[in-house]
Amino acid sequence: MANVVSKCGCEFVSNEAVADKVRSKGAANNPMPDPAHIECVCGHHIIMDTLVYKCPHCKMTYAVTPCSAMDHDYIVKAGIDY
Repeated sequence: MANVVSKCGCEFVSNEAVADKVRSKGAANNPMPDPAHIECVCGHHIIMDTLVYKCPHCKMTYAVTPCSAMDHDYIVKAGIDY
């Protein structure tokens, strides 16, 4: 698997590692500077308003690092109920 790179240049070995890093810094519940409107893998439209966000319908977890949060292209899917 290729490394996941954030906008600030941090490299992660997986999408899960992005969520783990944000959680380890105590930032998982920090607000997104600009909430992301996402078409979830389950087909529902969700608004990601925190740096780590779980879809209320299917439990897919999305994550982004604080330094990448303004660019929604850096949001990753960490897994169902991750």
